[in-house]
Amino acid sequence: MFDHEVSRVLDYVAQGLNVRITGPAGSGRTTLARQIAVELDKAGFEVQSIFATPSLRTVPFAGILQMGPDLQPRPSGVVGFASLLAERTSRPGDHALVVDNLECLDPESLSVLDSVLLRTHVPLITTTANSPLRPGTPDPLALRASATVPIAALRYEQVTLLAAQILGGPADADLIARIHTKSGGNLRLAVRIIETGMLSRRIVLREDRWHMSGETLMNEHLKSTVETYLDGLGNDELRALTSMALKGDSPVDTLVESLGVEFLDGLEQRGLVVALPGPDGGPLVSVFPPVLEDYLRDHARATRRILSSGSGGDPPVVGVGILTQNRVRKSALEELRAELAGNHTASARRFHRTLEALEQLHYQRWAAHPSLPNAVAFLKVCWGAPTDRDRVADIFSLTSLQGGDPDDALFFAITQALWTALEAEDLDHATKIMSDLARTVPERAVEARAWTLFLQASYSGMPADLDSLLDGLTGADPAAGVVPLVKGILELYRFNPDRALAAIESVPESGILPRFEPLIRGLALFASGRVDDALSYALERRKDALQRVDQLSLVTSTYVATLALLYRGLFDEAEYLMGWAFALRRPGFLVGSLYNAMLRLSSLRDNAGLRPLAERAAEGIPEVGPLPATGRGAYDLAARPPHTADDFDTAAVQILDTALDHGYILEAVQSGLFLLCLLPGPKILARLREKLGACANAAHSQLLAVAQAALDADIRRLEQLLAGYAPDGDAYQISMLLRGASSRFRSAGDYSTAAAIGRAANTLTPRIPSEGTYIVFEPGARKAGPLTEREKEVALLASAFGNQDIAAQLKLSVRTVESHISNALRKTGAISREELTEITRNLHT
Repeated sequence: MFDHEVSRVLDYVAQGLNVRITGPAGSGRTTLARQIAVELDKAGFEVQSIFATPSLRTVPFAGILQMGPDLQPRPSGVVGFASLLAERTSRPGDHALVVDNLECLDPESLSVLDSVLLRTHVPLITTTANSPLRPGTPDPLALRASATVPIAALRYEQVTLLAAQILGGPADADLIARIHTKSGGNLRLAVRIIETGMLSRRIVLREDRWHMSGETLMNEHLKSTVETYLDGLGNDELRALTSMALKGDSPVDTLVESLGVEFLDGLEQRGLVVALPGPDGGPLVSVFPPVLEDYLRDHARATRRILSSGSGGDPPVVGVGILTQNRVRKSALEELRAELAGNHTASARRFHRTLEALEQLHYQRWAAHPSLPNAVAFLKVCWGAPTDRDRVADIFSLTSLQGGDPDDALFFAITQALWTALEAEDLDHATKIMSDLARTVPERAVEARAWTLFLQASYSGMPADLDSLLDGLTGADPAAGVVPLVKGILELYRFNPDRALAAIESVPESGILPRFEPLIRGLALFASGRVDDALSYALERRKDALQRVDQLSLVTSTYVATLALLYRGLFDEAEYLMGWAFALRRPGFLVGSLYNAMLRLSSLRDNAGLRPLAERAAEGIPEVGPLPATGRGAYDLAARPPHTADDFDTAAVQILDTALDHGYILEAVQSGLFLLCLLPGPKILARLREKLGACANAAHSQLLAVAQAALDADIRRLEQLLAGYAPDGDAYQISMLLRGASSRFRSAGDYSTAAAIGRAANTLTPRIPSEGTYIVFEPGARKAGPLTEREKEVALLASAFGNQDIAAQLKLSVRTVESHISNALRKTGAISREELTEITRNLHT
């Protein structure tokens, strides 16, 4: 969970620095402190640890006395303790002091530490809250060389991994999203939500996946944990928080006027409220973490009728502003990195709550009057939001279509046909819906034919006579904008980004499907090699989507930005964006395929936490799709390295050929570039050269030349190409390709060529440094790590029994079984309990 933070702390200690670890209560500070102490001990340090608690804050020397019984004979006073501890830490060897919860340490122990640091150079690692120490309390690191390591809020993938460890198996994506947002990214809360969810049967196992059994995760067992956030609050503070929870997000100005700045600041210092930008740019205040808001609202409605009745009922629906409050114009990537340092869970919760309110509002209007306009208003919300399938089915079966506007009838039919193709997987029925519309609404017959062509191309493959079919789409209403959108997306499918951009220039802003234009434009920029332009454009559209509470646009812009970021190797930024989108739960309709694509992309960097979700996203998905990562073939190949580089090359070409057979040239080219750079091979290089040449696309000519020289082991030619390399959008890809080429020769036993390629690659780095990180990928059969005997026993039972049954058979605790399974999955690289048992049986029996 904290590997990155541990690594940073150990690096700073190696540089002779003291380290201050900061994070709110429940963020995992104590867990991290224990992990650091263990790692320092493994590295040969003699570690002295103090784990302070609030109950001992007033007990003199309570902290120092935790350091062990060898503080004998017991010295007297601060000077005596300081002298003894300084003598101990001055002995030969490496020493370190670890203090958890510095703000809870008694004053005498703090003075001892301060004195010891004056006499010695022993590094001190402390954990503390984000807020300053209490007034008058000395900070031992205040005037000394020190580094700060903040503990960030849990990311979506970390919650996924945490849930898998506790539950003993993968959880549904919507459950992970709910845990993530309710906990506010707080480790302690996330753990308790999962544990109490199981205990109260709010979280249940269905079809090998853990799901929510109802509408909420709040339960009686969780309330005591939530109530700890209220410890020490006065009546006025508790009443104010309850009122804010009932009213929902409120403008800062209004609260300052009624409560005062100091009052609000005190709540913010305790982490009980958070300020977020509102729809007009002004900040709003929200109770935090979100599960506390739920608790206060439910409690008030049950026991405080007067207060709840005077607060105006349900929280109002307000827009969601952008996350960064920095109004200075910066590059899109800099803004994203600034956003990365914050906590987005409150915004994600508010976004989702607003969508739910909008869906409920439009559904109630339709239920009262099931007319076509009311149905269309509801369906426009559903295109991007999590979808209630029963409600959608009711809309399609019970809506009166008589006397409707032609544009409304067209949108209704487009949506129903898409729903039929996706949910029922009945393309024939979907096309019949569109042909029926063309017959009953002849003024929209051309648009109906265009959408039929889109459905057939997307879910069956590009027709051989596509050009003649596109040319036949004449006489369409320009105001509808459907035909140019269809032409744009189909030109993208066959890797004609310039034609795609030209097609959508005529799309009106008020068209029937206005939110598709940014997706096509962003992908066209990316496909034409303008990766940075695509990234900036997609991030700008994402900010707009957050402002408008538009999940469809949020998912499509996140998808484009993710492709651009991953092409540059910026995995941290890409995974953050995807985690934000995942936190909103699974969207419906067309963007569901993009959501599944991002689930696969999110686990490319050997992300064990998201592997089960990525596997789930691949169920029922064809090997190739019309857009990058919408098929599972490239992901499957990257997730399961074959025995040899030649096997990989052959499998990669088969994936490309399958995509090309369907007419999905964009998907073939993008998968080909990724697989070529991951592990270069002559077959995939030849196929890429052929296809890019046929498309007259020279954007990747330098990369292909480098690949050819590397595969030919022509080191002199390779060095010449790298020396003359003119920076383009492929700098990271070339670095990745050279790593893959070195791996290819190394796996074949040609270590001298592998080393020569590595040296050549090193000449490129000083001139064109890459910010990206690299996927660890080596050909060869996966080999299980050295499992302990107990891990073997548990692994062999994992596929047939649940954790409780295994615990009973082996006379272990359930938590111990969970730990053994987690360790065994990590060591073997298995992605499911079934695969874990199979690998263990094959390699350890």
